[in-house]
Amino acid sequence: MELFERISKALRAAGMAELPTSPSEELSLYGMDSLMMVLSVAALEKEFSLRISGHEFSEEYFRDLDALAGWMRRLGAS
Repeated sequence: MELFERISKALRAAGMAELPTSPSEELSLYGMDSLMMVLSVAALEKEFSLRISGHEFSEEYFRDLDALAGWMRRLGAS
């Protein structure tokens, strides 16, 4: 499964009903807020079998799907 598909799957599992059609579209337009970020981190950890520590977390990573994919790659997701 492609990286973006797995990220989308995790975001849906976290409770996002709608996702952007463009990877550069802002996630905040689709309900990404601070609570959704926390829920998304847990879902991303599960989907990618990662442990994400607090010092690796930044609100900037949840700007759009491109930023989120870049962060997941840096953490070792593929």
